Amino acid sequence: MVIAIDIGGTFIKIGLVKDGIIIEKTSIKAQANIGIEISLAEVEKIIQSLLSKHSISFNEIKGIGVGFPGLVDSAKMKVLSVNDKYNDAVGFDFVKWGEDAFGAPLFLENDARIALLGEWKHGAGKGKNNIVMLTLGTGVGSAVIIEGKPLIGKHFQAGNLGGHSIINLNGAKCNCGNRGCVEAEASTWRLAELLKSDTRYSGSLIEGEELDFKSLFKFAAEECDLSISVRDHCLNVWAAGVINMIHAYDPELVILGGGIMKSADIIIPFIQEKVDKQAWLPWGKLKVLPSKIPNRSALLGAYYLVTTNLKFNN
Repeated sequence: MVIAIDIGGTFIKIGLVKDGIIIEKTSIKAQANIGIEISLAEVEKIIQSLLSKHSISFNEIKGIGVGFPGLVDSAKMKVLSVNDKYNDAVGFDFVKWGEDAFGAPLFLENDARIALLGEWKHGAGKGKNNIVMLTLGTGVGSAVIIEGKPLIGKHFQAGNLGGHSIINLNGAKCNCGNRGCVEAEASTWRLAELLKSDTRYSGSLIEGEELDFKSLFKFAAEECDLSISVRDHCLNVWAAGVINMIHAYDPELVILGGGIMKSADIIIPFIQEKVDKQAWLPWGKLKVLPSKIPNRSALLGAYYLVTTNLKFNN
């Protein structure tokens, strides 16, 4: 039995996974601004409730897999750097938390990497060994597998900064310090500013209480000029980010995941057309696919992370 945790900027997903099968999963609204320590206290309560519900003792837990939205030292299991989310996570002892809370070893990895591990073993990437994945959500994450091995790099950040490839030298200021990053040009945290900075904005795009991509794509389908303009801007930004990743890593497949991909029926055909026309691929055509298991990929990736590390360590 493995406890799988995917810490996102919008939601935190939690699951119990045994033999590659999710026994039960749930999620809570993320509060990245309150910090990791308080967030994990809430996560701990939920996990204890799930364990009790399924009559699972601590002795049955073989490990805990955690995906985190930042740069992660997956050897020492520490967060190296964050991007304006869970700012207290740098220096937090995740391994000690896992041991104190559940008496189990904890394995930490970047959230986009564990999502890709799940897609590689169980989803859209099954049977492929050279894959690029981008996750479109609160920010833009990325991860890469080359020749059947996750790309890590000397300082643990290889393949993870696709959202911070610069596509507009004079673009918007990003949390990372640069200007014109993919994430700064088109992500959930940037969307409200994109809409409100347009002279056509009148406040009519609000659905519920948030300016979100669900609303954006809905109003674009209803022929709202502002929504169409901002939607197409974001689509072009994501396409440029995908092509940058293709040119950098030479994959055989690109997978797109994240909450924004609920509009995959619009996003995938647009980006596929851009890749077909603009990517330098003398060998042929490269397929762009949506996540096949979007609600499970990170949890199954966390399970793979734990079982692989346990096998290696033994």
